[in-house]
Amino acid sequence: MSINTHVLLASKDIRPYVKQLKSISESAVLSVKKLLPINDVDVVFYYNPGATFNESEVGGIGGFTPNASVIFISLNPRHPNLESSLKNELLFMLAHEFHHTIRWQKQVEGDTLLEALVFEGLADHFAQEITGKKTPSIYSNALTPEQKKIFLKKASGEWEKPTYDNNLWFFGSQPDVVPRWTGYTLGYDLVSAYLHTNPGTSASKLASADASLFANKSIYQ
Repeated sequence: MSINTHVLLASKDIRPYVKQLKSISESAVLSVKKLLPINDVDVVFYYNPGATFNESEVGGIGGFTPNASVIFISLNPRHPNLESSLKNELLFMLAHEFHHTIRWQKQVEGDTLLEALVFEGLADHFAQEITGKKTPSIYSNALTPEQKKIFLKKASGEWEKPTYDNNLWFFGSQPDVVPRWTGYTLGYDLVSAYLHTNPGTSASKLASADASLFANKSIYQ
């Protein structure tokens, strides 16, 4: 099994970060392997400002894992917080994305909203396992308590349907309908609730768990 790190250098602004990017990627691989096996994965760092966060905590980086074999990490070398994000957040992001590659290997029955919520929630909890970070990421803590109740009810009414609008639930394509990052926050809390009532388990142990295990409609009661 091989993990390959690629830094695409068409943008000269990325070149000063090559050594740091490879080092953090290697650290992530070593940390993840202590908890879960990783199959062949390519980690690709590349210039793609439009797919990065603008928020100060994670500014200048963004992650996307479309399948079990590749992780894309977008970079904005001109973001003023990039160096801080690389130092403080990139390991967390990589751990999150590696968990996605592992879960992608599980054959999922249908593309449901519940599976998407759990997919993201487990990944963030796994990243916390790896890094020791105690607080949720900004996108996993994006709603007020009242909003959580409202949108969990809305999500639970459709989370078993065979199709869902990913951009609506996760990226705020219609923020007046569903606030940005709602899916991440609900998914994180669904997993949190399960971990709380099942001490001794963890996101790493649940990497292949069926999403129905987390289908709790009353976590905010």
